[in-house]
Order: sequence, then structure tokens, then C-alpha cells
Amino acid sequence: MEYTTLFYVPAKAPRGIFQADYKPGVKLYVRRVFIMDDSKELMPVYLRFLRGIIDSEDLPLNVSREILQQNKILNSIRTASVKKVLSELKTLAAEKPADYVKFIDEYNRLLKEGLYSDFANRETLLELVRVKSTKADGWTSLAEVKSRMKEGQKGIYYISGGTEGTLRTSPLLEIYRKKDIEVLILSDDFDEIIFADFDKYQEVELRAVNRASTGDDLKDQSDSSAKEKTEELKPLLEKIKSVLGDKVKAVKASARLADSPSCIVSDEDKPSMKMQQILKAMGQTGLPSAQPTLEINPEHEIVKKLQAAADDAMITDASWLLLEQAMLIEGLPVEDPSVFVQRLNRVLSRAV
Repeated sequence: MEYTTLFYVPAKAPRGIFQADYKPGVKLYVRRVFIMDDSKELMPVYLRFLRGIIDSEDLPLNVSREILQQNKILNSIRTASVKKVLSELKTLAAEKPADYVKFIDEYNRLLKEGLYSDFANRETLLELVRVKSTKADGWTSLAEVKSRMKEGQKGIYYISGGTEGTLRTSPLLEIYRKKDIEVLILSDDFDEIIFADFDKYQEVELRAVNRASTGDDLKDQSDSSAKEKTEELKPLLEKIKSVLGDKVKAVKASARLADSPSCIVSDEDKPSMKMQQILKAMGQTGLPSAQPTLEINPEHEIVKKLQAAADDAMITDASWLLLEQAMLIEGLPVEDPSVFVQRLNRVLSRAV
């Protein structure tokens, strides 16, 4: 095959690039005769920021869109062109990191789309995407995060499902800060969908901090006092579960909280509450009701006072508030704001 490609990347993302009707910018020529300029068969959708031409010597001049969809010559050109583009981006990242940061500022979300859609080039795209983290100023790569892992660390941890500001202040990160463990901040709307597909990066597990099983990574198995405190907390946990009923799957003592009294986590095999909220906004129906696990901090002053409390009405209000504040801080709405305010007012009246 004989063909010529000429591509360039605009310094700024074209307006409307994330709209459904956006037209790609690569034009097809056959022996220098213009054929078409908006066919999605020319390059993958996630590379729609590219501008340029493909000029083939082997395609027929009367080629149609229908023929392009099945044409082996164009498929070969497309495959080779994608690999070349990604290779050039890797070179740019290695040799001109400041220029690559400018590229990432504009097109990082599109590379993440490729992670979801381009299975053949996933490994290369994982090297090219950049993320925010609790230990980096600006963007960082997964390779850099891996190099900063602490000895004995069981995986690369990440948090998703909200804005960057919300995620950075999440109670789920408290114990990681205390233990000086880096956590990725994945704040794009679709990050939770994309990274749920990845179990590992270079043989290192990728683990979401809002999953119930991740808390086991943080437990000190030799700490007998922690086990005793968990046993002491059982009566309170059972009371809270009886109050909340089927609104939560379980109520457990937490190993991941340091300063906050409570947090919510989800099972490994089920979508998080935030993900269910996104799916519902996309029009999906028939989703099972979300049942998070409520985790309680045994060391928090509120929890200690609840252990000693005998007022059932106060324990009931506090149980609901522990769940609702955990939901609010994760960017989730409470079910009934008016009931929440009444409950909060009752607790305030007791405290004043």
C-alpha cells in the first residue's frame, strides 16, 4: 500500500468537540482527489481533535461511505495512523513534557474516551493519560504514581464520582493522608465508568477507595486494641442498622476514617450510589435501589457519646444524620431535605 498522512493537533480544543454532532477534521483524498471530509471511518472518534489528510494511492476514486466501512485498505491505513499518532504523543511526553501538559489540558478527556473504546491501544493510552493525585501538583502519569508507591502498598488507589474539590475533602481519604499513601483524584464525569474496567496497571492492582473491600487493606492485623474497640462497638452498630433498615446494606466499624464520624462505601460488584445517579440521569430505568455500607469511626467523639447514650430518640436522629452527612459530603442528595432539616433542628435543640 502507498499512502500519505499529514496530521496536526490544534493548540486549543475546537469548540463543540464534545457535542454529538461534531464533525471530525480529517479529509480523505485518493490520488490527490478530494473524496470526503467528515467520515468517522477515517480515524477513531476519540482522535476527533486531529486535523489533516489521508491521501491513498490504492483506493478507488468512486469509493463510498458504505464501501469505506468494510475496506481493508482503509482499515490498515487507519490502524497504522493511530499507532503513529499515539507514538508521536509518547515522544512528545518524554522529550517536551511542558508542551505535553498543554496538550493534556485540552485533550485528556478524549484520550480517556480511547481507554473505553480502543481496546487494541489501551496499554499505550494508559501511558498517555494524565491524572490528578493527592501527592502531585498538576498532572501526573500512572507510571509516576507507581514509582511513588510505598513499600508494602497493596495497590494504586483512586477516588472518583465528584468534583475535584469534593473528592479532595472526602472522609474516605483521611486514613490515606495519615499513612502518607497517594490516591488518584478522578473527577471527570465518566472516570468511574472507565476505570471500573481496569483491574491492574503493569501488574499493580487499581483499587477504588469507596469500595467496601478496600478498607481491609488499611487494617493492622496485629492491633488487638482495634479489635477490642470493634467488639465494644457492636451493640451500637446493631442499633444504627435497625434504625436505618434497608437504606444501608450493613453498618460496620471503619478502618479508613481518621477525623470524620462516618462514610459510605459500595460493594465491589455493584455500581456506587454516584454511578447509579449518573445512570439514572442518562435515562436508564429499572436499576436496583442503592444500598451502601455505612462505616462508623470508633475513635470519633460523636460515636463514643452514642455508645454511652440511653436516649433512643436521640440515637435514631443521630443514626440518620450519620448516613445523610456521609451522603452529602460525597455529593449525593438526601432523600427528603425537609425531614433532614427537622432532624438536624432536633439535635441542635438538644445541644444548645
